[in-house]
Amino acid sequence: MQDEAGDETTNETRDGSPAEPSAELVELVAAIRRCMAELSWSYKVMGRRTDASSSTWNRWCTQTRLPRREALVSFAKAAPEVVGRHQLLALWDAAWAAQESARETEARADEPSAALPTPAGRRFTLGTLLLSAAGVLAAAAGITVWMLSANADDASGGHAAPPAATSAPASARPSPTISCHGQSCASLDAAHTHCAGDALTSYSGQKYGVTIELRHSPACGTVWAKMSKTSAGDRVTITDQNGHSEEYRQQYGRDAHTLMLAVDAPEDAEACAIVQDRGTVCATQRGAVTPAPAPTGR
Repeated sequence: MQDEAGDETTNETRDGSPAEPSAELVELVAAIRRCMAELSWSYKVMGRRTDASSSTWNRWCTQTRLPRREALVSFAKAAPEVVGRHQLLALWDAAWAAQESARETEARADEPSAALPTPAGRRFTLGTLLLSAAGVLAAAAGITVWMLSANADDASGGHAAPPAATSAPASARPSPTISCHGQSCASLDAAHTHCAGDALTSYSGQKYGVTIELRHSPACGTVWAKMSKTSAGDRVTITDQNGHSEEYRQQYGRDAHTLMLAVDAPEDAEACAIVQDRGTVCATQRGAVTPAPAPTGR
């Protein structure tokens, strides 16, 4: 268990003084505290049950700093009945993106204006430069939203974001498209990466009125499981031939998907849906489910 200063991800300015925490980070820390309160866990218990020390958790939560992503994963594994792993990781992704955006804006603001080409006789003020940078960031965010909308079949799972009642305003939460490949994609949400862009259904299955799909991204070398026409409490799992797995218990909505696993080929994994009070259905049919033909009258 690590407890060094370098063990944590911070939101500090370059002179070492704490930066103003973003709305996304405040929401993430509040979610962690709510889970701790529901579990009646102290920071000391957190240190024993997770891969971060009690003093590190204390700093993250009391000084509103961005935790390590792996620490949230270990927290969710220690208390899966209370801690929503996918919700916490979605909040972490948003907080990290807000932090990186703030750093980029600060770096642009520190660049000397003399280094930028200007039209003859025109001078750019610091305010003009900041407005230009904000315009670029807004345009990038718009493109990202369009890309995620184009792949709504994977982003529509119940865990892509918390319910609206507990979410930060959409305008305050960037939705970056993360680049990764192989193991660097493991335990990431396909909806937050470029992996959803070339995703296809390699195997599928249908039973109890539920559809299960094994989704595969050739570009990323990853797979994940998606179930549709399901209800809160149903579970979806993806397991590779080495025993690594991801599972998600649906919280709301009519479909859900797991985080990703890194595999060489989709044949190296199995996707299943565990439907409450009915049974299990796995993706064993190659390709997408073929709709049953409509009955013909006599």
